[in-house]
Amino acid sequence: MLFSKYIPSSGVKNKIALCVALLVIAGYFFIPYKEIRLERIRAFGENKAIGIVIEKNSRISEHNLNETEKERQTVRYRFIDPSGLPRERTAAVQSTFWRRISLGDSVIVYYAKASPQVSRIEHEQENAVVRLLAKFSRGNTH
Repeated sequence: MLFSKYIPSSGVKNKIALCVALLVIAGYFFIPYKEIRLERIRAFGENKAIGIVIEKNSRISEHNLNETEKERQTVRYRFIDPSGLPRERTAAVQSTFWRRISLGDSVIVYYAKASPQVSRIEHEQENAVVRLLAKFSRGNTH
């Protein structure tokens, strides 16, 4: 055959297939399943509620090689869902928001219609994956 020298042998084909399979399997470890699941729940719609700040924390979250420290500000809030159950959650928030809020202050809470325990507040820090998914699932909630 004229093209037989261009067709890889079955050993090379097997190695390529194995490498591709390993790359696909490794790729599954990087899929943010939790974030996808939460945004899928939020895609059915969100309602607004008023929550109360019940705790504020600021803690050092990591050390860089340069010995600089990063602080992570969190707010614990409580709100009442439509069935009358109190819900609590801790959210990482932007530092400017954290500095101006106090215990007992009100916050706007967005909770999923399909599952009120899935909630978030305004000024909550969200990772890049969540922000990307939110463009498709949430629409314009605020």
